[in-house]
Amino acid sequence: MDDHTDDLNVFANRLQYARKRQLLSQVAAAKSLGIARMTYVDWEKGKRSPTLETVVKISECLNVDKHWLAFGEFGANASSERQQLEEVYE
Repeated sequence: MDDHTDDLNVFANRLQYARKRQLLSQVAAAKSLGIARMTYVDWEKGKRSPTLETVVKISECLNVDKHWLAFGEFGANASSERQQLEEVYE
């Protein structure tokens, strides 16, 4: 994960990456979260940030580790998620 690690150091980029990995549009992601599309778009643009409670909901919706999504770090039980991300960036 050399060249792309900076890309995922920002919440907005991790959010966009996770959504695209699930092959969801911004509209579909917003709908599944029960929020306005523009709210979701603002998160991906870094204009606004969701609450930590909402980040947990997003992580469940996008099937990613909540610690990684929120902070760019992996939780104790997320080794498979780390491995998947590393494979994508190799």
